[in-house]
Amino acid sequence: MATSDPARRIRLPSDLSGSLKHLDDAELQRLRDAVAAEIARRAPELGKKESDRASSSAEATVRIPEGKANLIRASFKAGLTPPAIARTVGMPLVLVRRVLKSESH
Repeated sequence: MATSDPARRIRLPSDLSGSLKHLDDAELQRLRDAVAAEIARRAPELGKKESDRASSSAEATVRIPEGKANLIRASFKAGLTPPAIARTVGMPLVLVRRVLKSESH
């Protein structure tokens, strides 16, 4: 793994959260997508377990307004992917998938 090679190791800023405030929206979205892809690459099963856990906790605490749920369903029928819908409506992907799954029941 490249992270074990000290010469190739990338150093994060000591104030990572403060540094993120300097990114514009597009850069932040690119970073988010890259992190999600790297997590999926490193541990697909771990990512799946965390998604299941997040889904369970989200189902217990979040009520999605019917208008937003209708927007999600219509966007999906129009051909948008769940990740694109999640970015557009500003919701976690887990909740978007929950709305889409609930439509089939």
